[in-house]
Amino acid sequence: MEISAPTPLASRATVAIGCLGEFFPTEFFREAIGAGFAPVFQHHLMGEPGSSEDGPREVLAATMRALGKAGLAAPWGAGCAVSTTEEAALFATAGYTWFTFDLAGMIDDRVGAMSLDQLDAAIVALEDGGCFSPGWHETYLDREWHTASGNTLRLGDETLARAAVKFGQALALADQLQQAIRTLWIARGATPDVELNFSARRTATSTEEFLFLAIESARRGLNPVSIAPSLGGAWQPGMEFAGDKSDLAKMITPLGEIAALCGGLKVGIHFADGKPGLISNTRNFSGHLHLNCGEAAWLDVLGRLADTQPHRFRQWLCLAQELFPFAIGDIPLTISEEDTHALPEVPDSALREIFLGHVQGRQLLLATFLAVARGNRSMRDALSSIGTAPA
Repeated sequence: MEISAPTPLASRATVAIGCLGEFFPTEFFREAIGAGFAPVFQHHLMGEPGSSEDGPREVLAATMRALGKAGLAAPWGAGCAVSTTEEAALFATAGYTWFTFDLAGMIDDRVGAMSLDQLDAAIVALEDGGCFSPGWHETYLDREWHTASGNTLRLGDETLARAAVKFGQALALADQLQQAIRTLWIARGATPDVELNFSARRTATSTEEFLFLAIESARRGLNPVSIAPSLGGAWQPGMEFAGDKSDLAKMITPLGEIAALCGGLKVGIHFADGKPGLISNTRNFSGHLHLNCGEAAWLDVLGRLADTQPHRFRQWLCLAQELFPFAIGDIPLTISEEDTHALPEVPDSALREIFLGHVQGRQLLLATFLAVARGNRSMRDALSSIGTAPA
């Protein structure tokens, strides 16, 4: 079946489905469409930049072949995650329509301990470095924002300064990434979807910080369709939400109200796979949500690797064990480096059950997936050998 080209999805409710060439979890594809979400098939750069084997053009072509076999008839987006201008340029020239800017690593967490004098000095340094234009703060003077639930939000001088210092470098990088896309994106005259991703941090993004990111990104002309905040240590990859449903609603609803204030903006919820109740507890803001379930594809393909090539899966585990301390960054995880020092000895038949059926194994595999795949050609070949998505 011949399918339509990928397209920007703007204010539609969307869900990111992880995609490794021709492989993606078909059940997510069908569930997303059935629930009214437009699918974004999310890719990461795996090989060397400029590779003719697994570069952005090649993996997008493979994805389109798989979608044709699966009979996709709905609008869809070709998504990518980028953190450098080189990556942004490669995906832009290949025709991708959804760009997730991975910015969490640029957050300045020192801001919480800064005195007012240190804050002032940091703001001046950011202005001198071009991160903020002259008079940027005037957008926030004497302003109030009123949410649907009747709350009034303000950004006082100190709150604004701390948010600006915390996210200033990240927003400056976002400016650079967007400029690379504007210059090189092949679909001239249209605007690709941009998501600012600040997730995967142990400390949750506050309501005031999310408001600042929404207003400031619009002021700078970034105009993202989605901003993904950090939801803190209770929201981890590979495990259910460590709280009850009321906690989940209390956490996400204020962000959804801010997104609603900003027109077509969506709250990006990363690590959404395996979180029961997410949709039902945020139903009022479903049109302002972007769910990223990309990690489901990683676990699915690794489970198939464990079943079909257990020796390769064991090699993958060893590499994951070695790379774990360098790959985790500030990702909130239940497991620690000490937990990875000794992997359990299990027969081939139990590999999937032990390493994908328990949170410790899932978090080890998820935290290191990109590091293992990018650092080892034979491991990427093993994943490629798994096959295509079923029709």
